[in-house]
Parts: sequence; structure tokens; C-alpha cells
Amino acid sequence: MKTARAIAVVMLAFLLGGSSAEVAVQTHRALHRQRPASGDGGDLVALELRGEDGEVIARPRLIAPPGRAAHLVLRDPADPRRVRFTLRVEATREPTGEISVDYELSFPFESASVAGRVSATEGVEHALDLGSLPLTATLLTVRVPSAAFDAFLEAERRIRHT
Repeated sequence: MKTARAIAVVMLAFLLGGSSAEVAVQTHRALHRQRPASGDGGDLVALELRGEDGEVIARPRLIAPPGRAAHLVLRDPADPRRVRFTLRVEATREPTGEISVDYELSFPFESASVAGRVSATEGVEHALDLGSLPLTATLLTVRVPSAAFDAFLEAERRIRHT
């Protein structure tokens, strides 16, 4: 009787311990399936355009999905039919870790456009060459999702609430 009881206790402990381990393994697998890897969502491209006297004209931000171009059209709030500018970007990750960004800015009202390519280091602002346009532009890229993207969003929230 004592032997049967000891076997039952050992079997019960084994079953409970084994099921707990299985639950932990399944939970771990489910969490890793739900969380995308860093950068799988594409790249955030944040642009800042400034006029000749340094005033901010626009600060468009968009996410360029992997392998595809992203487009943005900024319209005049006073006259929605008037397009202030359009922006097209395509981001490609280089083996060096840098992000190559092809960009095209068009200002239809002024019949001006500029296009180019910049090799950007993630999280570092880069000046864009806008040719003869009387504007300056800086570009910032970060992977989505990533810790840098979360920090960027948090910094934007702080700026808006101050």
C-alpha cells in the first residue's frame, strides 16, 4: 500500500510539474509569435522643412514599409484643393546597417521639385540637398518597431504636452 501511494505521489508530482513546464513553453512561444522583430514594420521617415528665416513649414512623418514607397500629400488647410507639397520616400536597409532613403519632394503650386538619395544612420538627423529651393530640410529615420521608435514617440508626446 505504501509503495502504491508513493508511486501515485511521484506520478502526480511529475504530471503537475510537466504540465507547468508545458504551459510556460507554450506561453513563451505565443509571446514570440505576437511580437514582431525589430524593424519588421518598416522605417519611420521624419522630415522637417524650414523656410529661409528658419520657421518650420512642415514636419511630415510617415512609415515606409519594406520594399515599397510611401506617399504623402500635404494640402493647404485654408484651401483643401491646393496641394502645398507631396513627398515620396522609399527606404532600403543596407548590409552596413545604414538606411538608404530615396526621396522626392514636389511643390506643385511653385512648379518645383527635387529628388535624391541619402544614406542615413538610424536615429541621426541628416541634411537633404534641395538644390536651388529656398528651404532647408532634415531627415531622420528609425526602424519600426524598435526601442528608438518608442523613444521617438515618447519625445513627440513630451513636445506636444509642454
